[in-house]
Amino acid sequence: MSAEKTISFRADPEKIDALDSLAAAQDRPRSYLINQAITNYIELHAYQDALVRKGLEEARKGRVVSHEEVVRRLKRTGRARP
Repeated sequence: MSAEKTISFRADPEKIDALDSLAAAQDRPRSYLINQAITNYIELHAYQDALVRKGLEEARKGRVVSHEEVVRRLKRTGRARP
């Protein structure tokens, strides 16, 4: 296991209370839930960043679909907004 570092931050009392309630319900320490939340945040945003980078690269290569074509495709699938 890698060495752990301590950080501190401010949070609303309601958030801390909610966190403590979840920790108690899961029989886990508060720090475990905070670490899980940080891991989830990092993974989600790394995934989103990779998608944006891929999209930008595709756009640079000219591989784009016009707005009108997207709307046509959505209408065909029944997923377009009215």
